[in-house]
Amino acid sequence: MTEIARTSNTGRAVLRWLFAAAFIFAVVASGLFTGLMNKAGLFYLVAGSVAAALMGFTLREIAAAFRQAAGRSGSEDDRRKSAYFWEAAARNAWILGGLGSALNFIIALSRESDGIMDVSGRMIQSLIIMLYSLVLAVICLVPAMKLAGPAGKGARGLSGADGRQAPEGGSASPALPPGRTISADRIIGYVLFTAVLVLTVVFILKGQPPAGTLPIGKLLLHAPAYLVVVGGAIALALFAGAASGARAWTLGFAMTGLIGLLMGLIQALFGFVHRNVGEIATAVAFIISTASLTLLGLVAVAAPLEDREVMDGRREGPAPLSRFFWVLLPLLTFIFLILTFIMVVTPMTKPG
Repeated sequence: MTEIARTSNTGRAVLRWLFAAAFIFAVVASGLFTGLMNKAGLFYLVAGSVAAALMGFTLREIAAAFRQAAGRSGSEDDRRKSAYFWEAAARNAWILGGLGSALNFIIALSRESDGIMDVSGRMIQSLIIMLYSLVLAVICLVPAMKLAGPAGKGARGLSGADGRQAPEGGSASPALPPGRTISADRIIGYVLFTAVLVLTVVFILKGQPPAGTLPIGKLLLHAPAYLVVVGGAIALALFAGAASGARAWTLGFAMTGLIGLLMGLIQALFGFVHRNVGEIATAVAFIISTASLTLLGLVAVAAPLEDREVMDGRREGPAPLSRFFWVLLPLLTFIFLILTFIMVVTPMTKPG
């Protein structure tokens, strides 16, 4: 009877996915959303999500999560870990969407244009990646919620602000045990992630106009942004110490990113007051570079480290503050990209 029930659950799961795929195909074939197609962005998001999963999880853990999402039974601990994988997949998609939009924005600004209409169209096209990421994140949250329900029965959940589980009748351990060495899966994930970034840039640049007056190096390799985000994150992680674990990296990248975005916005406002196009361009470069580095640090450094702490049993789950920043930073990036778009298309006259 158990085997029959398992087969029935698997069949229903396959049927649900087939109906979902048919619905998506029908929407795409209808042509209603032709203007929302970004092939390079779609490749980046799907392949980047695969790479991000490998950076934080093993192939065995990923396969188990897919099996249990399809209806396969498992222990309470296995279901809890699979639910966390799908939550992490949704998080990765959301962060990658913000990062992809920022990178696409950089390329749009760095190319020559035939006027405001041309550059505006390319900047708007870059924001479509954020829409893709939201859709993918919602899809990944469905199995996460499905598995988290049964897995949460009798489970303690997060036991404190840091998410560590205290032993029965005692307090949480003051420090984390050492983690595992870097596995082959993680190495493959980082190599694949790097390849995806490079190929995405190549795909976007293909057929684009030549470089304009604002070079891509100034937008992507903005030295002050590196000092604020990367240098600040390393400093905060060192001050927090080993007892904080991967949370220190999440907090470091998030706080320095927020500081950098606010600094860039203030600089841009001063540029508008002074009616100085060069000052505004520098502020725009600082904002976009800061947003890109912050999201890159979260998805490639902080989040995989927290994932390994959870999957290795060193923490019950990520800290609530980490979850907050994982949602907040991509949203802020999107908002600041909109503000940058407004700054670019707003006419500027020199003072008489």
